[in-house]
Amino acid sequence: MRFMSKKLQRLQSALLDWQLDGLLLTRRDNIAWLTEGASYYVVDRAEVGVASLFVTADNVQLLAPDNELPRILAEEPMPFECGHKSYSWHQSMDSVLPQGRFGSDQRLVGYQDIQPAMVALRQGLNTNEQHRFRALGREAAKIVEGVARQLRPGVSEYQIEAQIAAACLSVGIRPVCTLVAADERITAFKHPVPTRKALERMVLITLGAEREGLHVSLSRLVHFGELEIALRQRILLAANIHADILSATQSGRTWSAVFADITQSYQQWGFDGMWRCHHQGGPAGYGCRDFIVTSVTKGNVEVDTAIAWNPTLNGVKCEDTFMLTQNGLENLTRSDDDWPKITLQRGALTFS
Repeated sequence: MRFMSKKLQRLQSALLDWQLDGLLLTRRDNIAWLTEGASYYVVDRAEVGVASLFVTADNVQLLAPDNELPRILAEEPMPFECGHKSYSWHQSMDSVLPQGRFGSDQRLVGYQDIQPAMVALRQGLNTNEQHRFRALGREAAKIVEGVARQLRPGVSEYQIEAQIAAACLSVGIRPVCTLVAADERITAFKHPVPTRKALERMVLITLGAEREGLHVSLSRLVHFGELEIALRQRILLAANIHADILSATQSGRTWSAVFADITQSYQQWGFDGMWRCHHQGGPAGYGCRDFIVTSVTKGNVEVDTAIAWNPTLNGVKCEDTFMLTQNGLENLTRSDDDWPKITLQRGALTFS
């Protein structure tokens, strides 16, 4: 049974605040958020779908080309009452839009750009989203760790990427960001897109995984043979910075205050200014990061928010996705397997 969802009520209330008669949503992240998982995509890497939702104060209309509408109606989730209008694939969607003061999550002439406001409106995960997040995080971690355990020197970064992608797609997970760096490429590049480079001794794997609109991110490091003392020390230092950041991520604090603590942690552990070499992450949800936290980021940390920090030192990175609940931070990208962990204490808080 479909009903008036709380998300739709929030969005329709926001129309009054934004002084709009209606709102056109076409971005896949916003569609997935409002519908609890629909995407309306055909081209996998496209930011926008092939259909839109037009929201007014008292109704919602699905707008789609006539060649796309049947499948969307039959297979995509719709948790609230929604009408629909179609138009010929060779015509513009403008033919089914009324006149008025409208907003859009894309930059369109004559429409108010509401995408920044939509990102803010999306914050806060409901019970259904939290369950979906936990399942996605566990599965994504099992996939990366499962592939990592089977690696042997000589395999190429391309082949590692292919193994991860195949495992993800088989369970309905989209590998939206798969980064693989072998040996010297770990230090050389912060976002190492896979190449034909063959693994010799060490590899860093990063996965950004999406399912039903939700995203988790995680990184795992694999080393063959005995760890050098200097590398072992850098891994421990990066883990300590990560623990500091997690400890600073508390409900009610401003994002800018958390970022100030991030820079202070790098300094405390002997890496003053190294935070400048790569972004540190931020809240996740319907994007790998809904936004990247900096010193000028506005707003406060809220409960029921997923957060993925990724402190990075030369040659090492710590990255997992957590959910901030009333009871504290919960690691979403923790598999049930015995992947090696570093456990650190910050006051009464334990991180591993």
